[in-house]
This record gives sequence, C-alpha cells and structure tokens, in this order.
Amino acid sequence: MIIAYQDTAEGVYLASGGAADNSDTANNIKCDSQYMNGNWQAPDYSGWNGGTRGYRQQFGCLGCPAYTATACGLETHYVDSGYAGSYNTDNGNRKPSWEKKGYGPDDTVTDWAM
Repeated sequence: MIIAYQDTAEGVYLASGGAADNSDTANNIKCDSQYMNGNWQAPDYSGWNGGTRGYRQQFGCLGCPAYTATACGLETHYVDSGYAGSYNTDNGNRKPSWEKKGYGPDDTVTDWAM
C-alpha cells in the first residue's frame, strides 16, 4: 500500500525489505511445483530436431492453472485481481501438466499430450 503525504521530503522504496517469492502465504497462494519453484518458463519449441529433450525445457509451465503466455498468473492476474480469494480453488495444483503426470524435469519427452 502506498500512502502519499504532501509535506514530507523522504523517498519511497517500494521493494525495500524483501523480494517477491511468487507466494501469498496468508491465503496459501503459491507455486506448487517442486521443480519450477515459482520461476515461470515458457515452452521451448525452437530448434527441436527429434533428439532428446526434457519436459521442463520442452513444455515449461504449460498446463499449470496459473500459466499465461508471458508470465506466471500469480505475478500478474492474481495481483491485478486485488488478490481475489477465488485463486484458492487451484491450491495444490499449480504445477505444469508434465509434473502432474509424474514426469521429472529432465526425463526425455515421450508423452506429447500436455
């Protein structure tokens, strides 16, 4: 929250005291992926030539309920919504589809249905 006081001469540091960790601990709103750890990653479809590639590199965060094309929805949509309580419905499920299916980040992609 920012409060403006007209008669002060002090600077404001909006991020002072801590860093964003992609979680709202009061509402249990967080990234649930043990591999992505709140670090959004887009799918990488470039340069694949039929060789071996891991699920994290190929699909990134695809399939996560918080996935958007350009960032994690927990850092964009959730914040823009004013931290809407409706985001609680996804608790425990905010992880890529490959992780939900039990694949590891470096397992060779064999399942393309993400």
